[in-house]
Amino acid sequence: MVGIVTKNMGQAIKFYETLGFTAQGTSSDDYVELNNKGVRISLNTSKMVSGIYGYDPDKVGDKIELAFLCDSPKEVDELHNKIVKSGYESFKEPWDAFWGQRYAIVKDIDGHLLSIFSNLPTK
Repeated sequence: MVGIVTKNMGQAIKFYETLGFTAQGTSSDDYVELNNKGVRISLNTSKMVSGIYGYDPDKVGDKIELAFLCDSPKEVDELHNKIVKSGYESFKEPWDAFWGQRYAIVKDIDGHLLSIFSNLPTK
């Protein structure tokens, strides 16, 4: 499971639901677990994490990048469009990467970078 610090739990849940995640298990105002095809994410409020760490966590957004595999290049484009149409920010529009994948990068509500990708068909 990957833990993500968020400034707004409700908005973070809505963003990750756009990616196909659903809440599971016990949750609170400060902690929610989400699941999508066996990938688990915990959302943790800044307030809760500050209480544990003893200081406010930095918000940078590009220290770690989560990547989500799609079934096809078309799904990468569709998911990217869905995210943007839902009001979230695209960091990099879908493109065919030189390493053989259809790739796009979006930002969640806290500025974390998330890649969505699929392998390109071999020629």
